Amino acid sequence: MEKSSTLKVYPSPSYEVYGLSRNPFGELASEGIEDIESIHVYQEIDMKLSMIISEVIGNKSSIAFSIVGPLGMGKTQRLKSIAKAISEQGGKAIYVKVDTNDILKITRDLFNSMKPPKSKTNIFLENLSRKLGFIDRLEKMLSSTQEYKSRDIAEMLTKELNKYPYSALLLDELENMQTAREQDKIQFFEMLRHFISNMPQGCIVAFACIPEAYEEYTKIFPAFFMRLHYEFRLRPMSLEETFELVKKRLNKVRIRDTDDPIYPFTEGAIKLIHELGKGNPRQILRLLHYVLSEASKHKFDPIDDYVVTTILEEPKSLEEYLTRIPKDYRDLVEAIVYKFNGGPVSYIQIAKEVKKPGIQVYEQLEELIRLGFLIGDPKGNYKVPDYVRKFLEKRQQEEESE
Repeated sequence: MEKSSTLKVYPSPSYEVYGLSRNPFGELASEGIEDIESIHVYQEIDMKLSMIISEVIGNKSSIAFSIVGPLGMGKTQRLKSIAKAISEQGGKAIYVKVDTNDILKITRDLFNSMKPPKSKTNIFLENLSRKLGFIDRLEKMLSSTQEYKSRDIAEMLTKELNKYPYSALLLDELENMQTAREQDKIQFFEMLRHFISNMPQGCIVAFACIPEAYEEYTKIFPAFFMRLHYEFRLRPMSLEETFELVKKRLNKVRIRDTDDPIYPFTEGAIKLIHELGKGNPRQILRLLHYVLSEASKHKFDPIDDYVVTTILEEPKSLEEYLTRIPKDYRDLVEAIVYKFNGGPVSYIQIAKEVKKPGIQVYEQLEELIRLGFLIGDPKGNYKVPDYVRKFLEKRQQEEESE
């Protein structure tokens, strides 16, 4: 069966029918948003973090804590807000997104983020000193895990951060270190424990992690976790907070006044979306973005719970299923559909196919399961839902009958 080579182009939806300049639910990650404060929905943790920052800046206190919660709950946003507050006070904020299970690279990233940008002269002198054999102490300790000296590295980190009036050491996505050897993890947490025991004045140490990895880490190295002053567990958004999220986002893009701050949505629609998103802010935003986008194409007005149900019901074709996938993840699902006939397939096979890092692919596949686009099996493989399998079987039958 010959496939058409021309792509179907869909017109981009217009939101003027609702008096909106654009869809305000597209930005899921806080990093991409300017003026985040105007649309952020404040929860109890935000009040507590404000108090911690005030304590550190006002009294030169030093505080260490963890932020624990599933993907999409706002952990990164909180760490970035701490970094911003410390930087605004003339302090040094080290923010490292952990993207590896290699403790040597993670530690090197911490020190590299303290260095000023290199000039050509500095690079020349550094290369010359290496050729002459002057490898500095830190490089030696980061040459292998056998050379890794937790206490010495922690002392060097303290010495560097002591140069600043305030400082923050922020580690995001610490779960990505989970696949490291247990001995390596112990060495890394031992380094952090020494650092927390001798923190510079006016210093914040914070890290973010998903619950499953956090529980494992606490069992491996309880001595480190006993050093933490606080442990913040992020909870799902309440219905009231979801209403506030919708109001704030819509308010930023209104081009026509309205008496109803949640228009074009009804209360019933938002209640249903909150329920379907299970209180996870990122999932709620994804659902709001998709529902508003689809509703504007059909000019549904208002968008009530019946409209939400209609839009979110099972797709009628393979093409409709694929267009519903968030665009950043679509290549993964297309690989499962076209290369692996719908699965089951492991995340490693998919990562090789799409040429992306395994950890990133794993996280995105898990998110697609949460959103209902894929199904996981007990062996850790991924496959399309049964209704998509039927589309694939039908397509195969049509190709065979050609």
